[in-house]
Amino acid sequence: MLPAAERANQHMVDRLITEGALWSRDLIGAFRATPRHRFLDRVYQYQRKRDRWRELLTRDPGEDELRLIYSDRALITHVSSAGRQGSGVPISSSSQPSLMAQMLEDLRLMSGLQVLEIGSGTGFNAALLAFVISPGPVVSVDVDREVLSEAWDHLRAFPDRKVSLKHADGREGFVEAAPYDRIMVTAATPDLEPAWLEQLAEGGILLAPLVLAPGLAFIVRGTVCKGEFLGRLTRAAYFMPLRAEGERGEAEDCPWPLAAEMHTVQAPWAGWFDRRRPRGNWLDFIQALVFFGHVRGLAVQHRSPQAGEPMYGLNDRGTVCWLGSSEWQVNGEPARELGWALWRAFLDAGGPRPTEYTLRASPIDTYVAVQGQGFHLRGSLCEQYWEQVDPIERSIPFE
Repeated sequence: MLPAAERANQHMVDRLITEGALWSRDLIGAFRATPRHRFLDRVYQYQRKRDRWRELLTRDPGEDELRLIYSDRALITHVSSAGRQGSGVPISSSSQPSLMAQMLEDLRLMSGLQVLEIGSGTGFNAALLAFVISPGPVVSVDVDREVLSEAWDHLRAFPDRKVSLKHADGREGFVEAAPYDRIMVTAATPDLEPAWLEQLAEGGILLAPLVLAPGLAFIVRGTVCKGEFLGRLTRAAYFMPLRAEGERGEAEDCPWPLAAEMHTVQAPWAGWFDRRRPRGNWLDFIQALVFFGHVRGLAVQHRSPQAGEPMYGLNDRGTVCWLGSSEWQVNGEPARELGWALWRAFLDAGGPRPTEYTLRASPIDTYVAVQGQGFHLRGSLCEQYWEQVDPIERSIPFE
């Protein structure tokens, strides 16, 4: 009979396959041969009432620890020292297994590829990559020496996996081993780094968690042709931010708070997303609508009310409209008109999801304007051109 930890790992893999997150034979083999608990010495759980992080040792896991380790959850593995936010903030984690599986599937891995991983974490993801692409090497870089040391310690137990750990700023890639057939970024980035575009081989794949606005983050997948990124968003995903050495990764304060005097108006979709009725997914819908506003140049903000239902705000030069599942909060009639006009335009466009847009991006200093019906946005590093796929091909509604 298999030991408890091995049974837990096999059960997790079975679940990932059943739920559709994992399907290729090589990756299934990688997950079965790479137990998650071998990469976790400790995890941190936030205790809200005490405003502190509780350290849970997991190197020799018992039944309760195995249940946590093999749950489909992201687990915090490093927390910064206490700062202006009090108890410290998470700075490294082991990602949600189903999301890891989907991202690895998106890379279309095969033997012999040269892969760059930005963000080493626990070493778990690099070990999975190395299993599939063997004998091709995985170069994994991280800015945090302590994180690298622990990843190296974990990977020593898998001497057959070719992983080269490097201390470097992931925003610069790792030019010494370029070009790469695959570049996988495992930390949230506000824009595509020019170094990644330069170091990706022709026909290669870049995969990165792209933060478009507060509360609006998606995995972007694509390739590079003559210095220009061509790709699509694949799924919503939230990662800790990519950081430089010495940065703590704290979230910035809201740049525009709720207006001093807000008025409440009924949302046109009031009652459509009642939790008692399994009719649609509120989060998927509101993110699609807000993304629709984002690519049209509206500022986006996000907050989580006490009820737990996330709200998104739109701002057009001081005209503020917060969108909830049953009500809007507006700072005047122009704000209500702003929300209503966006809603009607969204419907007229067919209710496009963020994954139903193509993205073309290139560094600001090399950008050549694209002609078309899409929308131009300037990121911190790249000029972006978003264009809705036409016609939309969709098999399921928001559910």
